[in-house]
Amino acid sequence: MKKVLFSPIGNTDPIRECYDGACLHIVRHYQPDEVVLFFTKEMWEREQANHCYTRAIAHVAPDCPVRCIASDIVDAHLYDSFIEVLPGYIRELQEDDTEILLNLSSGTPQIKTMMAIVAVEDGLRGIQVVSPNKASNSRSVPVQAGDDVEAMLANNFDDEPGAENRCQEPPLQVIRYFSERQRIMSLIKLYEYEAAYELARGSASIAKEAKELLHHAALRRKLMTQEARKVCNGVDGFRLFLNVEEIKNRQLQEKAEHLTEYLVNLVVFQRKGYLSEFLVKCNNFLFELLEYYVRTNCRKLNLRQCMEGRIVSRDLLLEKYPALLAEFDACWRGGFRDSELSFGLLCRVIEYAHANAYYDDKNKAEQVAVLLGDVFENGQFSRLRNSSAHTISDVTEALFREMVGASSGEFLQRVVKLAGIVIHKHVIKLSGVYDIINRAIADRLAVRA
Repeated sequence: MKKVLFSPIGNTDPIRECYDGACLHIVRHYQPDEVVLFFTKEMWEREQANHCYTRAIAHVAPDCPVRCIASDIVDAHLYDSFIEVLPGYIRELQEDDTEILLNLSSGTPQIKTMMAIVAVEDGLRGIQVVSPNKASNSRSVPVQAGDDVEAMLANNFDDEPGAENRCQEPPLQVIRYFSERQRIMSLIKLYEYEAAYELARGSASIAKEAKELLHHAALRRKLMTQEARKVCNGVDGFRLFLNVEEIKNRQLQEKAEHLTEYLVNLVVFQRKGYLSEFLVKCNNFLFELLEYYVRTNCRKLNLRQCMEGRIVSRDLLLEKYPALLAEFDACWRGGFRDSELSFGLLCRVIEYAHANAYYDDKNKAEQVAVLLGDVFENGQFSRLRNSSAHTISDVTEALFREMVGASSGEFLQRVVKLAGIVIHKHVIKLSGVYDIINRAIADRLAVRA
């Protein structure tokens, strides 16, 4: 396989204080098949004055071809000067039968950093050279145009037999790890777990437990609850799912789980500021939550007896609950007709059930009544919900507050509290499950695997 050394040129090259500079030392000990030198404007002017860089390489490796890239970079201490240029030149060299060696010790600190990043991202072989005095070279005098190159080559201690090899290949996977960690942390703060998991799963540095939690969260965000449960069911002593064992009816168990997972994702939409989607999903959630409440705490009023499929039947209402039908007739112009079960119907069913003591748990009924009043105060949420469903314009936080009389966060707190009363108090803790997952992921990323 062909070995190509790509090397920036800096003040320590080609020889300084009778020792190889980094580029020359790598050439001496790695014997590349080709050397590609990258010059800033200043370094290129020095090369043109006495060809000190290319002559030094020819002295150490006479048969090694050298290619020079002369840039017009003046401010090599500014990343913007080379951040687009330098990686491009390196990537042009990459071929299937070529191993790229990168000199990480020549050039400005900014260039060295960029070289290390390219080595990590592209999986290239980065090489550092320790200074002969095992300290910084910042105080030594750089090569000048008038210096005698032949004298420097003749008095180079690294030319002597048995001279120390000062080349090192640093563990660049550490840089890769911190880069990956930062990207993953940024993604999970935005609840972009699928992208974070795709990044983590291909990394040998990310801890297995962190990968499992990311996989769990990615599945959970897609409401793939059972698959997420198989990956991870708890973390750091916290149960990640609702305990439905005390609910005897299997259908109601599934409904409680579904509602809880829907609520967990509803929290994400509000936090990300997707208020139009938040409203639509709130509407769906609250409808299903109220339906669940009627089935679990208003069993003395069996609404299913009055329904044909999803249709609430006037005739069946007249037969089973004529007083409820009278309530409906009073609310609908021209009287109630057969209608699909709706949000508005459920609210009136609950009001009727509470008024007539058709509830199983009085304390729960009283709490639900108060919370429903908070959520649907003066019907403002309904107006905003209906408005958002029939317009393509976004719902802003200001509009939300104007219409509902509360911020989206405050409104969400009311919805969460209502869900905690209707389903189970553990739902309130579970509503922040992604915060718990994010902290657990961060803990597991704090130490390398």
